[in-house]
Amino acid sequence: MVSKATQKMHEIGYVPPKETWTPIEDALYGVDTLFKLPKEKTDELRFNAIRHAFNYWYEDCKWYHIYCNEFDFKPSSLKTYADLDKVPLISHRFFKAYLEGQEFVNWLMSISINKVEKPSIQKKNPSMDELIDVFAEKGLMAVYSSGTSGRFSFIPKDQTTYMRSQYALGKMGISEMLEHWYDDSAYAYLCGPNPSKTNMWVGKVVKLMDDVYTDVQYAIDREITTQLMRISNGDIRGLSDAVMAAAMQLMGTTRKITRNVIKWLEEREQAGDRVFIAEAPFIMQRVFDKLEEEGRSFDFGEKGAIITGGGWKLHDTEEIPLKEFRDKAERVLGIPPENNIDLYTMVESNWHALQCPEGHYLHLPPTLVYPMVLDENNQPLEYGETGRFAFIDHMANSYPGTIITGDMVTLLEECPVCGRTGPVLEPNVHRMSGEEVRGCAEEMRRLMDDQTPELLHDLVCTPDRARMPMMILDKEED
Repeated sequence: MVSKATQKMHEIGYVPPKETWTPIEDALYGVDTLFKLPKEKTDELRFNAIRHAFNYWYEDCKWYHIYCNEFDFKPSSLKTYADLDKVPLISHRFFKAYLEGQEFVNWLMSISINKVEKPSIQKKNPSMDELIDVFAEKGLMAVYSSGTSGRFSFIPKDQTTYMRSQYALGKMGISEMLEHWYDDSAYAYLCGPNPSKTNMWVGKVVKLMDDVYTDVQYAIDREITTQLMRISNGDIRGLSDAVMAAAMQLMGTTRKITRNVIKWLEEREQAGDRVFIAEAPFIMQRVFDKLEEEGRSFDFGEKGAIITGGGWKLHDTEEIPLKEFRDKAERVLGIPPENNIDLYTMVESNWHALQCPEGHYLHLPPTLVYPMVLDENNQPLEYGETGRFAFIDHMANSYPGTIITGDMVTLLEECPVCGRTGPVLEPNVHRMSGEEVRGCAEEMRRLMDDQTPELLHDLVCTPDRARMPMMILDKEED
């Protein structure tokens, strides 16, 4: 039976006509429930989707084709499920290896599979944000994320890729994990930027909220640019940046948002509304602290739900324990732990992992992603072992979705608590040693922190697996 949320996404237009479906669409739109399929069916759908996607990446992406040849791997090499571990993977650092100014256009055009008409840039020294806007007009979003190095990760996402990602988020979150709670009449508060006013992935990733809830309020309802993100990381270049940095200090952003959230909670409780709160947990932590300081609390009970967006830091050295956050949400807002779950995603992916209400393990959508944990030599580890996270994401239509991340995870074959099918990650995901700290909420914390320290910025030396694709691009230009 199709859930209310899934039906709503179908009605809105998130699902393409069935006659256009490929094995990728079968694995995404053709599944009623992601976490109740028999393993054999899950493996079949996922393998067929990845084989279809890999053939497309290999044939239509010249640099990835050459890269795969370096590993002597081609579509005919992908014969059985066991061959998935042999698919050539790309380091996440590859997407940081861009140049600025006019050269950014050439770089993004080179790594994108779906070629758009090359933008004509008239301005002599265009800003990064101006270039991003030009690509958006051509139908290609240059969405980004940033970490403590101050260097952005840019991923080219076309409309097909983006809509797949949006549907996957809605399917996993409100359609399955919170199916018992979801009601489109609920009022939503996003502790992050307005998706329509930024290309930062922390904003763009939740655009569907506007379509699945009656009313949505945003913590930051202003334009968020790469310039603003650089300055929040302490990277100040020239007079324009210095003026903006001074203005940010005067804004008192976090204090203002805390007051706004509390006022919104008061209005919703008085009206008896259902409330949905999403994204940056540090904002809600500060709301909790303020309410407890004033001796106040709310009692939304089953009328409230929370999906946090990873990044559990309060300050540069202090983290929020997940269970402590859930306990405080229940104590201060009356929202029970089973309605309070966490999301794990990244700009390089189009799938999303969500905690189950019962055990709070991060469930990976079994038909949508092939997860791996790698050792220090990039060799696959067994279930239950801890190492570097990697994955194959067949929903990526505008870039090859074969990614080695900078995250350290423990991957389990199934959830030890809830009984849903498919692999899970243990809740505490951390950055690998030597990797910069990043994440949706981490970016917002730095943007809104009243006392953001000035940081040192240097591009971490990339491993060979990240360097090779860039070397290929260089050769193509010669």
